[in-house]
Amino acid sequence: MIKYRGVKSVILFIIFLVSHYPTFVSAREGHGHNTDTVITIKKQTYIHFQTILMGYQYIYSYMVKGGTGEISSLAQNLIDAATLGVQTEPEGPGQHMMQLVLEGAESLKNAKNVNERQESFTSIGNALFPFFKHWPNQLMRSRLKICRCKSGHQWLQPDNCPTACPYSLNKSSPCLMIEETIY
Repeated sequence: MIKYRGVKSVILFIIFLVSHYPTFVSAREGHGHNTDTVITIKKQTYIHFQTILMGYQYIYSYMVKGGTGEISSLAQNLIDAATLGVQTEPEGPGQHMMQLVLEGAESLKNAKNVNERQESFTSIGNALFPFFKHWPNQLMRSRLKICRCKSGHQWLQPDNCPTACPYSLNKSSPCLMIEETIY
């Protein structure tokens, strides 16, 4: 009688595991990554993540000022940090985020005109936003805010700077409406 109950319990446990297996699978290479995937990164990767954020802020300031001369070298800094992030982060959403930043930074470095720079800058931001969606305290910790202009573009910018749209082609007439995303 005891053996029967033990076998029954084991079988029920196995059935439970098999029926719930997909909930245990985390996003990995080849799986779709979306904004609902919680992105975590290891401490070793966090250092590279901070370097990426600093480089992103410099690129933002050059885009707001309309300058293009330094963006290529700043993009190289992002490439270096994202490459190290990909190497230190195990396979999963954190590594995928780093890979997307790397691709966006490479695209930014090779951008030939304003539109290509803006698209690349957007792709880097889009890679970073899901992290902050699930860890809004990191925005405060990094002293950043997420802003959105009337045209729908989003970007990260230092929270102690006046809000300015890096996508505005005419720097003398900034976007009429910019809102901060508050989590």
